[in-house]
Amino acid sequence: MREKAAILDLAEPVWGNETPGNGTVGVETQGGADLVVIGTAEDIAAGSVLIKSSLRLPESVRFASKQYGCWKLLAGVGRFAAERKLSEAGWNFFFVVPEARRSALSSNRSKALRRALKKILSTTEAQNLNALEIVGVTTRRFLGLHYAKVVAYPRHIKRSSFLRDLDPYHVSRNVWDFKRVLKRRAQIGRSGKGI
Repeated sequence: MREKAAILDLAEPVWGNETPGNGTVGVETQGGADLVVIGTAEDIAAGSVLIKSSLRLPESVRFASKQYGCWKLLAGVGRFAAERKLSEAGWNFFFVVPEARRSALSSNRSKALRRALKKILSTTEAQNLNALEIVGVTTRRFLGLHYAKVVAYPRHIKRSSFLRDLDPYHVSRNVWDFKRVLKRRAQIGRSGKGI
């Protein structure tokens, strides 16, 4: 796929060649190339769902989307509709608690909102999750500065019914550490003698 670099909150289209059947919907063709619609910070509202662009969904699940950096903003689809479509296809849309709250300050409203959203997206990526549900967006102005707060629940889309699969090669550490068991037994034995 050939694509120009997309900067968040850019109003210009990004031109690229999408391969058919990769789950990208909301792409218009014009002159042999595909137009990828870029979402802005103003598109983000309570009830918005963002998913990673690299997430491969089944062919039966199609969402209209706008590109927002390396994330896709599902256009016109709330969390209930997304969850229903995914469950019909046999996929799971996990809900992860606790909610994430991030805020930012800037001299521009859209920059403040974009910074808060970048923080919350990086938090979700750090947890190795591939979706995000925006619960609330608050912007205020104070002493010439714009304050933006984004509240969201991290979500995860997966075919398996388990959020985290066990690694078959993982060996638990300190399970059979006999030195530590004997040391702990000696400590318990000493404290029990004084009673």
